[in-house]
Amino acid sequence: MAEAQEVVTHVNIKDKTANPTPLGFTGLGLAAVLLSLSYIGLYPVDSMIVSMAIFLGGFAQVFAGIMAWKKGSVFGGTAFCAFGLFWFSFAGLLLMPALGWIEGPEPLALAAYLFLWGVYTFVMLIATLKLGSKAIIFIFVTLFLLFMLLAIINGTGNTGLLVIAGYVGLIMGLAALYTGLGEVLNDAYGRTIVPI
Repeated sequence: MAEAQEVVTHVNIKDKTANPTPLGFTGLGLAAVLLSLSYIGLYPVDSMIVSMAIFLGGFAQVFAGIMAWKKGSVFGGTAFCAFGLFWFSFAGLLLMPALGWIEGPEPLALAAYLFLWGVYTFVMLIATLKLGSKAIIFIFVTLFLLFMLLAIINGTGNTGLLVIAGYVGLIMGLAALYTGLGEVLNDAYGRTIVPI
């Protein structure tokens, strides 16, 4: 009796999912720019800020993070999901006290919250050095500075630094938009239109 031969076939599956980075950086950029303008003093923190925090800062980055994870990017998946959830928590810090669910955080507690996010951002910044994208490194440097400035402001009560923090956040947000939109343009034209 002849032995049956096992036939092995290899199927190559092409990944046709889109690059999630533009969505993630667009969510970060738009939410950060609008929040930073409130720190600079153009308008108060209101429902526009909370909505941007939830829908662009939160959902867009979490969606981008899940897409990045599916593509095998540990850094992209972790960074976008974590910072997306940061925006949800930020919205919660504004909404829960306004709804009467719980007292707002004490300044020192908020300083600790922002400081821990700064430490997290610093570790992620170290990872960006290996990625080699100057634009992403710049985003994480300015984001780290922003968290540290906000932690100092809340920890010391030095509100005079808030405008400086607003400008740092504005620069970071614009850099995130530059990176996200640059990736869209580079993909659309099939070549480097915007250096990243």
